[in-house]
Amino acid sequence: MSKEKYNLKSKLEYTFLGIGTLCLVGVPILSFMDFPDKAATVLVILIIGEALFLITITLSGKDYMEKIKESLSEFFFFKRKKR
Repeated sequence: MSKEKYNLKSKLEYTFLGIGTLCLVGVPILSFMDFPDKAATVLVILIIGEALFLITITLSGKDYMEKIKESLSEFFFFKRKKR
């Protein structure tokens, strides 16, 4: 595998993806902890995680979005075909 230099855009993509993943993984962990306003905290963390995921897709560009759309359409087309 060749070593390629990561520009600022790709570093931001990976950073947002990592933080967003940590937010979404942290929600089940927070549900077992005891602190005030648990529901509001979990809601805010979920919203932040989803927002970071959408920002990551936006930064990735049109090609990545087309791949996501293609895979989703194949998945749903496959499900319809089985019925």
